[in-house]
Amino acid sequence: MDRDRSPIVVSASDPSRAARRGRDACDHRRAHSGGGDVERSFLLVSDVDNTLLGDEEATKRFADWLEARRPQVRLALNSGRFGSSLLQSVASSALPQPDAIIGGVGTQILIGPDWEPLAGWPPVIDWDAGAVRDVLASAPRTELQPEEFLSPYKVSAYAHELTDADVRELERRIAAAGVQARVVYSSSRDLDVLPHGIDKGSAAIRLAAYWGYGADEILVAGDSGNDQAMFSINALGIVVANAHPELKQLNSDRVFQCSRAYAHGVVEGAEHWIAKA
Repeated sequence: MDRDRSPIVVSASDPSRAARRGRDACDHRRAHSGGGDVERSFLLVSDVDNTLLGDEEATKRFADWLEARRPQVRLALNSGRFGSSLLQSVASSALPQPDAIIGGVGTQILIGPDWEPLAGWPPVIDWDAGAVRDVLASAPRTELQPEEFLSPYKVSAYAHELTDADVRELERRIAAAGVQARVVYSSSRDLDVLPHGIDKGSAAIRLAAYWGYGADEILVAGDSGNDQAMFSINALGIVVANAHPELKQLNSDRVFQCSRAYAHGVVEGAEHWIAKA
């Protein structure tokens, strides 16, 4: 599970530069895939808190593993936190430098190493963050999170022990306000309202398309309910052993249930899928 931090502040990017970077990445991926003895390339899209972070020894092992696997494996951090917070974690922990960041529960895609926003993301229709804030501010047992945890495309609240009926009522009230939105409720506390069609999964798909990866070349890893969208995109899933019940109950030949927790599990799951390629 990831918590939010302040959104990263970036300057306007050069679309042609971003396009060149995407083409370069695709060329690089093709150079490491294909027939014969050439290694197949993968994009690993992983949740951060309680997945890659949570066990310092495991995080260090993951960093060593990734260093040995690069450039065959590219890393994208996918978090409820915004990019600035994730980069702080990279600087202050054993987290390896990612190739991209998906922040704000899928509302933000940043391409390294300069952390330019991916042009055109997120695509939004009928979205009004102010109207969503008004709905959440007036809802029972729901408290808007501080401003530094919000963005123009993500409205978050603390909402303890909501029932399915409570969540459906919030969805109804948001729709009645004329807003097309996705409501993500996880860990019996964390409520995120996002533009319709935007989540951790759709952002992972967009990033993979930008770099030219297919479904069998995308590895996704997570531990909690706000990671569920990543497991619905037909990628190769990795559920760490410390995961919440909503992920532990996933039963699919494209979801690997790890025997190890935190980043140890990410290594275990990634090696499982790479060996099967």
